[in-house]
Amino acid sequence: QVEPGREREFEEQFQRREVLRTAQEVARMRTGELLRPVAGGPYVVIATWDSEEDYAVWVNSPLRGQLPGNEPQLSQPVAPADRYEIVQRFE
Repeated sequence: QVEPGREREFEEQFQRREVLRTAQEVARMRTGELLRPVAGGPYVVIATWDSEEDYAVWVNSPLRGQLPGNEPQLSQPVAPADRYEIVQRFE
């Protein structure tokens, strides 16, 4: 959940922190997207991993929660991450 009025700042911070690139480098994330809510609600990150073990590497990585410098924390998770298995894929 992002503090109201700080959405653009959050997006810039997320990009500056290179969250998705770091997840890919540290824990072999395949794909990742940050989704902005169109009609209110929380931001969502959708990420694809090859295995539960790879995802666990990211969840337990000390790099996951680090902020560079003295940047303020602009978001809080609304719930633990929901996890799904791919049943069908179309590319």
